[in-house]
Amino acid sequence: MNSIKIIIDTDIGDDIDDAIALAFALGSPVFDILGVTTVYGDVVTRAKVARKLCRSWGRDDIPIRTGFERPLGYEWFPGTVPESPPSQHEAIVDEPPLEDETRSAAEFLAGAVRRHPGQVHVLTLGALTNVGAALCADPELATLMAGVVSLAGEVPPAERHMDWNVAYDVVAADAVAKSGVKWTSVGGDVMGVRNGLQRAEFDALEASGLESAAVLLDLVVRLKRYKKGQDPTVCTIKDVVSASVCDVMVPASFLIPARMQLRRGRIEVDKQVGCLRITPDDNGPHVYTATRLEEGSYRGQILRTLLSARR
Repeated sequence: MNSIKIIIDTDIGDDIDDAIALAFALGSPVFDILGVTTVYGDVVTRAKVARKLCRSWGRDDIPIRTGFERPLGYEWFPGTVPESPPSQHEAIVDEPPLEDETRSAAEFLAGAVRRHPGQVHVLTLGALTNVGAALCADPELATLMAGVVSLAGEVPPAERHMDWNVAYDVVAADAVAKSGVKWTSVGGDVMGVRNGLQRAEFDALEASGLESAAVLLDLVVRLKRYKKGQDPTVCTIKDVVSASVCDVMVPASFLIPARMQLRRGRIEVDKQVGCLRITPDDNGPHVYTATRLEEGSYRGQILRTLLSARR
């Protein structure tokens, strides 16, 4: 099987599922990671977190590029102003400056797609600003990309309520939906119940002695301690009960598509609510996840992949 060329576009640095998804992709030999781009708020801090995590896997070669700080419409959707600084900012206080801070993520995406026409999948784990901007600036990219796969929407049928990754930039999400690119919605609820990391997984990662595991667990602790609404008394991973892995389902969709029941449909963006409307349609231009994973059924695979740096 040929490797799958991907670019990971992420708002890593706040919630931990972005970091877990990046680590999962790093540990999956099926993926050829062409680069990591950051979006939303403090993109420089986010890029440094991504670089540190990649380095812990021995992947200093992966290009890291910063992207858009604000949505394409400039104004924040109500309730989506980013925390400043991101909760994991102290993890990178000793990191040197980035090699590239030109906010060139959209250009980087376009360049990679044109170098590998029909082969590059862009995986978005946050706002769709970088991808939306790239498609608006160069509409031909929609036919040159292998596709865009996003943690966005929910398994239909679903009630309409604000979806963070859509609401962060409704203009960009709408641009992606209308661009003609093959867009896959991986529902935020597709992971099912209790597929996140829990005490057993934390203990296994800690016992592994891997640098990559230590970096990941440190990010978990900082999230739980510093993110608004979390617990400032958290000091070590022993104080953490669980961590979400929603974003892992984006790279996992390439590995277990049948279990997620990927189906054709039509995706529209509700710009008032900040969410997706997904309509099943066998001839539709888009793809969506039609079912949720069984409770706890994917935790073992996530852990095995996160531990694969030992090889």
